[in-house]
Amino acid sequence: MLFTPENFKQQIAEATTPLPGSIPMPTHYRLPVKKKYEGYNIIDFFLEIVPRSTKPIWLDKIKHQTLLINGKPALATSTLKAGYITEHSSAPKTEPFVDTSIHLLYADENIIIINKPAPLPMHPSGRFNRNSLTQILKLAFPKEEFKIIHRLDANTTGIVILGRTKEIVNTIGSQFESKQTDKTYLALVEGIPKENYFNTNTKIGLEKTAGGGRTSADFGVEAFTEFRVLERRTEANQTLLKVTPHTGRTNQIRLHLAHLGYPIVGDIGYKDPDYFKSNPLTYATDTLYLHAWKLNFYYLHRTFSIEALVPKKFNYPK
Repeated sequence: MLFTPENFKQQIAEATTPLPGSIPMPTHYRLPVKKKYEGYNIIDFFLEIVPRSTKPIWLDKIKHQTLLINGKPALATSTLKAGYITEHSSAPKTEPFVDTSIHLLYADENIIIINKPAPLPMHPSGRFNRNSLTQILKLAFPKEEFKIIHRLDANTTGIVILGRTKEIVNTIGSQFESKQTDKTYLALVEGIPKENYFNTNTKIGLEKTAGGGRTSADFGVEAFTEFRVLERRTEANQTLLKVTPHTGRTNQIRLHLAHLGYPIVGDIGYKDPDYFKSNPLTYATDTLYLHAWKLNFYYLHRTFSIEALVPKKFNYPK
C-alpha cells in the first residue's frame, strides 16, 4: 500500500473512533517463565511480576481455574520451571485514554516513520492492550505487519521507525544496537544548569521498579548521555536542553536527568521515586516534556535524516 500523510491519518481516525480500548473487554495475558523464576511458587511469581497485585487475586483465579500453566489449571502449590507458559484473563474492562494523533513523516515499501503522540504505549503492556500503537496500526492497516525497530516511552513524543519487512527490521535495528544512529531529543527540565554542556555515564539497573521503571545502579549497564543548553527560562526555573543519548537504555534520559538534579518537567515518578510505588509508569496525560526530535541512520545507501515537529507545549522555537 502506498501511504500518504492524508490517507494514513484518515485510516487511523477511522480505526480509533471510538478508541478500541474504550469498549469493555477482557484482556488475555500469556507469559513465559524466565530462567530466573525457576522454582518459584505460582502465586509468588505473579506477586513479583505484577507488584501491585495481591495474593487473593491469584487465589481467586486458581479457585475458578482461570490461571493456567501450560494450558492446565494451576494449583496454589504449583511450582514453575523455565519455559513454562502461564495464562490468565482479566475481567472485562476499559483501558486508559491514549492520544491517537499519529502523524506520518515518511513511507516507502520498506519502512514508515511516524511522529508518535503521548500518552501512547508502543505495544500491549500492563493496563494497555488495544490502546497501543501496534494494535491501533493493526486495526487501521490489517493487511500490513508493521514491526517495531526501536522504542519510545508511552509519554515520550517523536520519531518512531517501523519496518514493513523482517529484513529491514534487522538491517536498521542492528544500527540502533551497535550505536550507529545519531539521536537527538529535546527535554525541558526543572532547574538552571550553570554549564552550557554537561554529560553523565551513570549506570542503569536492569531490575524493574514497582511501576516498571529503572534506577541507577553501581553494577548496572553502561549508559552515556550528553546535554547542551538551548534556553534558560529563569522566571520558570526551567531549562530547555538538547539531549544526545549514546546508548539506548530503558528510561535512560529520564533517569539520568533526575539523577543529575534536573528532572524532566512533568516526570513525577523520576523526581519522586515513591510515586511509582502506588502509581503506574505511564502518566494519564501528555505532561512529560521529552521529545525524540531528530534521527540520522544509514538507509538507501546514504545517511538518512528525519525530524519530528516539536510539540507546541515546548514553545520552541519561540
